[in-house]
Order: sequence, then structure tokens, then C-alpha cells
Amino acid sequence: MQRFNKDIELLRNAKCFLMDMDGTIYLGNEIFDGTLDFLALLKEQGKRVGYITNNSSKAVSQYMEKLAKMGIESQEEEFSTAVHATVHFLNKEKPGAKVYVVGTDALKNYLREAGFHIVKGYVEPSNPEERPDFVVFGSTTELVYDDLRTMCDYVSEGVTYWVTNPDDVIPVEGGKVIPDVGAFMAFIHAATGKHPQLIAGKPNPCVINMVKEKYGYKNHEIAVVGDRYDTDLMSAINAGVLSVCVLSGMVQPEDIATLPIQPDYVIDNIRKLYELLL
Repeated sequence: MQRFNKDIELLRNAKCFLMDMDGTIYLGNEIFDGTLDFLALLKEQGKRVGYITNNSSKAVSQYMEKLAKMGIESQEEEFSTAVHATVHFLNKEKPGAKVYVVGTDALKNYLREAGFHIVKGYVEPSNPEERPDFVVFGSTTELVYDDLRTMCDYVSEGVTYWVTNPDDVIPVEGGKVIPDVGAFMAFIHAATGKHPQLIAGKPNPCVINMVKEKYGYKNHEIAVVGDRYDTDLMSAINAGVLSVCVLSGMVQPEDIATLPIQPDYVIDNIRKLYELLL
């Protein structure tokens, strides 16, 4: 199935392709036919390839390792994650800020490396110099109740509250899921009545806007390729860049007509996309 709601030449002229990964260029641990040809073609044509993800529990090195096992060479700067976007906008808001973090060690280490100061535990309002400027919540499977309680205290008291991504669950083996940041956002809202002031991950355009700011691309020069409408494609639509839906993951052909906003391009899989760009 192919459907083009915009001229295919716009896609061929894009300078930067931001790729979702699972369901788009591989599934689980199996690379899709056409992925290596597609990535080689982009390199040959002098286009930038980037990988975008909402998952804030992994370090970039872990993604690089996974891609390497599939024969994909990648560079750290090619990855644009919800964590990168969070740090990018923290730096714009208040470089070197004090941050109370609920998340993995990878998230905390990345914030430290970026020059932010990690606040441990609850600090009373009577000690404002030691209190966090921000609360940041990212994906983690090591959450304990005291983390949630402390976060709710800070949020209730007006500390700026950001999250890395809005996903309700993380799919795991055997068709099961585990709660992700979005599920705990509902918990925090029930306890405090407050929503995050910033959600960095898809479907919000923060990651794409970060790439635009970093490299100076215009909207028509970026194409986002993904298999999920509610995250990948909506982030592209919200950012005003080209949206490319591949039918190798979550979106199925029969879903297309029901989508409230149509993607710019609907293509069967990465092999077909490669052939279109030749």
C-alpha cells in the first residue's frame, strides 16, 4: 500500500531522516529487509540520519550496541532521545540547575554530565538554597514509593515538573507490559492536581525541534519515519515536518482511513521506502 498526500519529490529532497527504531528498521532483535540498503543510500546521498526514541531508561551506548549487532554502524550524535530533549530545554531554561530526578542511573548520569546538580531526597522549603529548581521524571523499573511521595511533595509545593515521555506502558516479552511514565503522571495528577509543564517525548515536537535548532533545518528538510501514529507520526505533524508512516509495525493498512490527520506518506516498509528514494 502506498499513499502520497504530498509530492514525493519533497521527500526525496529532504536532508534529514529521523528514524523510529523498533517496528520501523527492526522488530525486536530482527533487522528488517531493506534497512541496511536504506541507511547506505542516505549516506551515499549526503543526507543526515538520526534515531529518535521516547525510551529514557537506556543510555545511547545501549542503542548503539543493539544496532551494531544488526550490522548498523552508528554514532552517538545520531541519537535524539526524550532525555536529550529534556536536557536541551533545561539548558535553555536554567543551565546548571538543581534537579530532583526519578529515573535510571543512566538518566541521572547524563544530567550530571550536562552540568546539572542532582538533589537527593526531600529538602524543606526553609532551605531554599538546597531545594531543586526542577523535578524530572523518566522511565524506570526501580521506582520505590518514597520516590513518588517526594516527587508529589515537590510538585505540590510548586517546583517545576517535567517528564521525559508520556508513554503509559513499555511492551515486554510475552505480550505483557509494565507501567511507564504516563501511568505515573496520572498518579501524580491524582495526588497533586498538577500536570507536567513539559513533556519532552513524542507526540510532542520537542525532540524534532531540538534537531531543528541544533542543525538549522527547515521543516520541509526533515522527514520522520515511524510505525506508530500516536507517537512517531503525531510528533512529526505537531512539528510541521514531513511524516512517513511505514506499515511494518503498529499501524495497519485498514487503520489509515480512520486516522484523524493523514500522514504525508504511507509506505509498506523500509524496503519500499528505499526503492522510492533511489
